[in-house]
Amino acid sequence: MGTKKGAEVSTVTSGKTICGAEGCKTTDARFGFCVEHYEQFKFGLIKKDGKVVPDYEKKFEHYEAFKRRVAQKAA
Repeated sequence: MGTKKGAEVSTVTSGKTICGAEGCKTTDARFGFCVEHYEQFKFGLIKKDGKVVPDYEKKFEHYEAFKRRVAQKAA
């Protein structure tokens, strides 16, 4: 049985990376997203690769309504 001898590729980051969402230039906080886009990722508005889901408009309306309800409860 042969063994694979290949060069292992290791990536070195400078510490801070940008958010993985399309068009966002802020530094990432969790799971490769900034705080705002991480919440949207948890709510199902964007995928792991940072692209929006096909039914983004409908889900975004629900997301905004949810944020308004949470803000009213906090006040």
